[in-house]
Amino acid sequence: MPTIMTCGHASRRTEFSYRGNARTGITLEFESGEVTISSAVINAITLNFHGQRVRGGFDMTNTPPHSVGSFLESNWPALTPRHASFLCAVLDHEGVARCHLVGNAVWVDFI
Repeated sequence: MPTIMTCGHASRRTEFSYRGNARTGITLEFESGEVTISSAVINAITLNFHGQRVRGGFDMTNTPPHSVGSFLESNWPALTPRHASFLCAVLDHEGVARCHLVGNAVWVDFI
């Protein structure tokens, strides 16, 4: 089970563990419990943003439109922009996307 860091500025990154992968779905592990993101959700996100550079949009109160966080929250209300920060880190770790910090904002290049 990999343990990795979320994307973003070093002072705001969070360490977490996950099970699974981008093809089969992932389960994020937290002290308070687990959250599963299905392969269908991951496929929808990677297809929607394929070949694009988009904002991560992980802010819970001011999520930028057309960001990963906004897309996730709009299409799967049980998932939040904060979950997108963990998902993007997994996608980066698995080579499906690449996270970049531009100023204070995380941008994600979908491969």
